[in-house]
Amino acid sequence: MSTPKVSILVPVYNVERFLPQCLDALCGQTLRDIEIVCVNDGATDGSPAILHEYAARDARIRVIDKQNTGYGNSLNLGISQACGEYIGIIEPDDFPDKRMFKKLLKVAERTHADVVKCNYFNYFEGSDHLVENFAGLPYRRAFDPVDYPQVVCSIPSIWTGLYRKTFLEREGISLRETPGAAFQDAGFSLKVWFAAHTCALVKKPLLHYRMDNPGSSSKTTDKVFTVCEELADAEAFLRQRPERARVLLPWLAVDKWGKYRWNYERISASEHVAFAQRMVDEYRASQDANELDYSLFKPEDAALLRNLLDVGAEAFAAAHPDSY
Repeated sequence: MSTPKVSILVPVYNVERFLPQCLDALCGQTLRDIEIVCVNDGATDGSPAILHEYAARDARIRVIDKQNTGYGNSLNLGISQACGEYIGIIEPDDFPDKRMFKKLLKVAERTHADVVKCNYFNYFEGSDHLVENFAGLPYRRAFDPVDYPQVVCSIPSIWTGLYRKTFLEREGISLRETPGAAFQDAGFSLKVWFAAHTCALVKKPLLHYRMDNPGSSSKTTDKVFTVCEELADAEAFLRQRPERARVLLPWLAVDKWGKYRWNYERISASEHVAFAQRMVDEYRASQDANELDYSLFKPEDAALLRNLLDVGAEAFAAAHPDSY
């Protein structure tokens, strides 16, 4: 096959119930100039058989079988072996609109963007619910995240995008290869915004993000500090770009607040004090470095953050037993 315009990566682990719907949607894309790279991460259910059955029917599907090494490793392997000019990522329990990749590629080529992303639907029990992830940001024209730094605070949604492969390689953007599926999408998404000078957004929702998969990794209740490590790695990446860091570091602090709230709600209450202490340490360091701008936060969040730093982790956790 000649070099495709788009390589679509599908990291697969034990999703036999939803996989056919995903693969049917990919094979039915109106953009025909694609390859579909399915990385079987040592699945122990019927997923491998489904993958190879589809590959036998559609020459654009390539299956990479490997031992279970986790989500980050699966996508990094897929990126390294992708042949397309652009790379898309689709979770195997989600499914794209049939026009998704044609629309994203059209905008990418018109704007010469290294990154193009779209809005999406939350999909639950057969119903779609619109998520306008990029409300308030410019659509269908090129922009630099430094000029619209609030994009840093958008939901990671790495599965709604196209990424120019040479851009990822040039900037050294990859996923952390921590065990399992452990919020690696958060770090990847931030690095993309930090490094890309030319981005574009599509207002139309083109991806159905499944919310009713009981096996989804987002429902885990362990890995208390993994999200902190992801954001710390992304911050280190940003600090290697000092001119961009001056603008984007204060917005990273805002984004961190939302991600840490989500993590606080999902971990055991017995871990709240330890996690709140981690928050105290990080935000005090940002404040001491003059990298914390309270005016960027919602007023109620700014007040909560000030309270956290004033009263300390133990008192804050006692006052906020479920969320903050």
